Amino acid sequence: MTELKERINAANGEAARRMLESVPVWIDIRTAGEAVPGMRRHLILHAGPPISWDRMCAPQRNAVCGAVVHEGLAGTLDEAADMVAAGEVDLAPCHQHQAVGSMCGVISFSMPVLVVRNKTFQNEAYCHIYEHPGREKLSYGTYNEQVAANLTWLQEVLAPTLGTVIRSMGELDIRSIIARALSMGDDCHSRNFASTSALVVECAPELARIGGPDGVVVLQFLKQCSQFALHLVMAACKATADAAAGIPCSTVVTTLARNGVETGIRVSGLDDRWFTGPAGEITGLYFSGFGPRDGVADIGDSAITETIGLGAFAHAASPALALVKSDTCREALGFTDRMRAITVAENPNFPIPYLDSRGTPTGIDIRLVVDRRTVPIINTAAADRQGRGQIGVGNATAPMQAFVAALRAFADEYDATRRSA
Repeated sequence: MTELKERINAANGEAARRMLESVPVWIDIRTAGEAVPGMRRHLILHAGPPISWDRMCAPQRNAVCGAVVHEGLAGTLDEAADMVAAGEVDLAPCHQHQAVGSMCGVISFSMPVLVVRNKTFQNEAYCHIYEHPGREKLSYGTYNEQVAANLTWLQEVLAPTLGTVIRSMGELDIRSIIARALSMGDDCHSRNFASTSALVVECAPELARIGGPDGVVVLQFLKQCSQFALHLVMAACKATADAAAGIPCSTVVTTLARNGVETGIRVSGLDDRWFTGPAGEITGLYFSGFGPRDGVADIGDSAITETIGLGAFAHAASPALALVKSDTCREALGFTDRMRAITVAENPNFPIPYLDSRGTPTGIDIRLVVDRRTVPIINTAAADRQGRGQIGVGNATAPMQAFVAALRAFADEYDATRRSA
């Protein structure tokens, strides 16, 4: 057992090294069909672990159907639902295609995606583009004429314009933007006001130089969308976490994702296997007229931010966000400190000013989660179960069942004494 523990510690040290040394940079915008490995026209990607169509929550089903209609594969949402049920359209988790998607997380063949490359390890990750500042979005399970028009505008105006700009710039260092944003009050999950502002500052000169009339429109759009940078951060975190995947004997979590029904994790030393438990209920602030019973359970791939030390793990960096979700900032400070107990490293690239510039806790260890009976906290938004968009903001927790199952599988895989028993 001592030898196995030493192997695990060495493997976790390597996983942490890869996370800490990763430098994710934004390099392009391309369609999912061009960029995402294995993407094809009759495939729709979704957030969270794998789930069958009959078990999928209503907003995610609505989003899938909207994507099928938007691709021109069906004429109506009902027709789209029949196609998916009949197996004429396939479903798969974004995470299994090097991608992430916020909330319902739907990505289809013609959608533009942000392309982020890990300069250190040369792997790429992809995320769809933030749709619109309004409440009704495909990512929240709504598809109507306005949502369709927004998606078309992203494809025909924003993606070509911003794509030209970022290719002209060569690359944009997202790790640097995250670090800057943490010092300005973001957690880089639920609050991205500073990261979006930093992104605009970096891109604005080139937008003004080569963007033409569309450049002005895109700048106006970015001004309205304080959460725009989240999707870049998500892709950056995915590229970072993927670099730490596939290390034999490592107990570090490389995927943490939710689909409104289940939350799933994947572990570095256990290949691409998923371990799941019930998706967490959301506690926090609900908008006027809404309450917990109106929403689905926790949903989305955006918990990839927590996976590498952002979101709730960096909650102490965001006092303003803390006061939205709780009575005092002390609770936010407590979130970050509690998460240190279940992680293997601190990220010096992401210092938190309010903690004397101590780095964010990074690299969730399934052993520590189970041993200390402390599950990861996730910053999140609440989605209306009827597809009416975002109805609140709060926190959820990952299910202990997933970590227990992963640890048992790890023991079966690596503990020679257990295998021979």
